Formats: sequence, structure tokens, C-alpha cells
Amino acid sequence: MFDDDLAALEPSPYHFRFRFDDDGGRHDYANGDWEAHAMFWRRRLHVGEAEALREMSATFNDEYPRRGMAFAIGNQAKRPQVWQLLGVIRLDPVAQAELPL
Repeated sequence: MFDDDLAALEPSPYHFRFRFDDDGGRHDYANGDWEAHAMFWRRRLHVGEAEALREMSATFNDEYPRRGMAFAIGNQAKRPQVWQLLGVIRLDPVAQAELPL
């Protein structure tokens, strides 16, 4: 609305989602993370749509869970009861170095 360059961007043709089970039950979150959509557009430009989707699936369904990942979850003031997936964070393990004594 306030940014002409942003308004000119074509919306992503896909709705990316994460479905998972945890101790709280089954969850199905729409991925509102702009970086996931930017990843789609960037990879589609270089490798085509089908390969971009395959790469995204490998990243989010295989690599991130294997290495460690977390979701940034939040809500909006106008709908405080609706939780949204705002971001995906990869958590690479960090080994603590030994300190000399």
C-alpha cells in the first residue's frame, strides 16, 4: 500500500504449510514467512518451478528437521486467538569449546 515496489510483486502461487504432531496434538500452520516465498521465486528463476518445489521440500522436510529447527509463532492484535507461523529458524548444533584452565 505504501511501497510501490512491494505492491508490484506478484503473489506466490502456492500456500506453503507445515503439518506436524506434538504433545499438544496435530497442527497445520500456513507458512507466512516471506523468506520461504522469496526462496521459491529465487529458485524458480534458476532451476524451474518443479525443481524449486523439490528443493524446498528437501530443505524444510528433510534438512531442517535433521539439523534442528524451530518455528516462530505469533498472532495479530485483531485476532489474538489465531496463531500463525511467522518464521522458520534452523538451529545448527553448536559445540562448546574447551576453556584452558
